[in-house]
Amino acid sequence: MARKAATTTEKPAKVRKGSKTTLSEANLVDLGPERLAAILLDLSSDSHVKRVLRLELFAEAGGEGLGLEVSKRLATIGKSSSRIHWRKRAAFAKDLDLHRRMIERLAQDDATAALDLMLDLLDLATPVLDRLSQAEGPIGDVFLAARDGIGAIASGALPDPIALADRIANLLRRDDYAQFGPLVNALGPALGKTGQAHLRETLEKLSAARAIRDARGAIYKDALRRLADASGDVDAFEATFAPELRRTPLVSAEIARRLLAAGRAEDALATLHAGAPSDKGGRHQSSLEERSAWEDAMLEALEATGHHDEAQKRRWAEFERTLSIPPLRSYLKGLPDFDDVEAEDQAKAVARRFPRFDTALAFLVSWPDLPAASRLVLTRSGEINGADDTLMAEAARRLEGGYPLAATLLLRASIQYVLTYGVATRYAEAARQLLEAESLSAMISDYGEYPDHQAFVADLRAMHGRKQGFRVELEALGATL
Repeated sequence: MARKAATTTEKPAKVRKGSKTTLSEANLVDLGPERLAAILLDLSSDSHVKRVLRLELFAEAGGEGLGLEVSKRLATIGKSSSRIHWRKRAAFAKDLDLHRRMIERLAQDDATAALDLMLDLLDLATPVLDRLSQAEGPIGDVFLAARDGIGAIASGALPDPIALADRIANLLRRDDYAQFGPLVNALGPALGKTGQAHLRETLEKLSAARAIRDARGAIYKDALRRLADASGDVDAFEATFAPELRRTPLVSAEIARRLLAAGRAEDALATLHAGAPSDKGGRHQSSLEERSAWEDAMLEALEATGHHDEAQKRRWAEFERTLSIPPLRSYLKGLPDFDDVEAEDQAKAVARRFPRFDTALAFLVSWPDLPAASRLVLTRSGEINGADDTLMAEAARRLEGGYPLAATLLLRASIQYVLTYGVATRYAEAARQLLEAESLSAMISDYGEYPDHQAFVADLRAMHGRKQGFRVELEALGATL
């Protein structure tokens, strides 16, 4: 029977979980405000609890007092230079985060004052992190949270754009841990055109005074690129890179994407041609990541400039070289109706002939064309490499329903690799795969040229029977070798 929908609009009472002695919000409410106040006052001998209570009282009384109290604490932290012992880091981070959250509370009443205080907190980042043996950890996380939350505060503030630009520049000048680049994006709207222009001018002067490969110079360049993106100035973005860097695949692709977004397709194409990947060996050879980023941008530029046929040739060539699915899908999508069916058949033929078996298998399983994947396994079984456990497991799972023999050969290759090379971390997985192969044997009426399951297990026993770790994993599954 269907239940009737509730029609009451009353706010439901807090659900009590557990007994009346369980520590929960509902049970604490039952103690009453006077009793809770007495308990908290008794606990205020703890410095953190005392600070929490004082800040809550200031927050209740009004924003001005809260801002002054937070400012005093930040000033005290800023004056200290002693190392922060590892045992005290959690407590320090807790205290620091308390004041960060209180600044966010203050922003509800006075966003401009809160913005100044949050910038004061960020000013402490480098000197505080210098007092640690490592920047990563709960203390560093507080500064990252402050950086990521400052944009919301700035949206309600009315800062002086020039003063704000100077504060950001000062933070970047002291950014020894490369944390503050995103501030340019977060505070860009608050800076406005005037503040952004002033910050750009300041950073250009600072950047000009640094060595080309200087770490701080890289921070300034990154901030300038963020400013250029914020204003949509592609030429300013490009100018932050040295001429030789503009002729590299990754940088030329970054510039080209922005030129395309700005409607400058011909300029994008010229930029990409200048930064084409190198086929030379050694340190000048372009990586797969560089080639991929450049190729994606080149295809977009070719389409934008009306060179569709050339883009299609590049997509097909990329597929033939890598069996990558995205360029093939794009290629098929760009064909006239009905031509895509023939082209797909050609692509599968390319995959079947592909020299790397694992790449061909991955393509046919992912496309998917399971009959072709099964034929590939059966006709090129000598090329199966069980080292790629992810591919073997996924391909076997896809094939086991309709093509149990092909799935079994993949499982066997994985098991043999693990036992031959003694990959102990995969013994449990190999044990499970052996049981999977046993269950698949009931579905195989003819093994053809391959040994049946009993013969395969006998070979394993003869060659790897002394691998105790594998035997233990099998026994845990209720089986023996």
